[in-house]
Amino acid sequence: MMTVIVKGREMSLDSREKMILAAQELLSERGYAGTSFGDVIERSGAPRGSIYHHFPGGKQQLVTEAVQRYAAGVLAAIAKADEAGSSVDTVRVFVDVVRRGLRASDFRLGCAIAGVVLDATPSDVELLALTSAAFQGWRVRLAGAFRRDGATEAQARRLATLVVASVEGAMMLARAERDVTPVVDVGHELEAHVRAALG
Repeated sequence: MMTVIVKGREMSLDSREKMILAAQELLSERGYAGTSFGDVIERSGAPRGSIYHHFPGGKQQLVTEAVQRYAAGVLAAIAKADEAGSSVDTVRVFVDVVRRGLRASDFRLGCAIAGVVLDATPSDVELLALTSAAFQGWRVRLAGAFRRDGATEAQARRLATLVVASVEGAMMLARAERDVTPVVDVGHELEAHVRAALG
């Protein structure tokens, strides 16, 4: 395993990865305001000084990488489904990723992107740009699936926005109620709507 020297000590490079994953989890659980460097160090088990070595840009840099990693993970699942099936299959996989994540975390974790958006103020321009880009990536991929299945450009854009907004809202309801039923219900309705719209 590769190592680096920090202030005379060897440090495994995987501590950076652990910190990104811990930040991603904390953002999903507590939001941006509720996530501190101390929390990330405690959750990741990384040496205290390593966080400043790996993230000299501070909390902003760590959050940026955590949000991008989270968004990329969901996007990869959407892309895999899109390559293997129809746009309805793609919607089903997107909903299922959320449903499984809620159950696996016992409703402790929501969306890391939403965790940042909900705490951002209008002056947090960089954070809002980061989260907008993350959501946009999902919408672009979904819109591509809808276009391939016959939607116009405008219709595909609207359907993608509907899917992402509905799933994000259903996730909040599910966390509040500690029950995946809102996600399952929204998933069924989205599938039916997409079939009807593209039929």
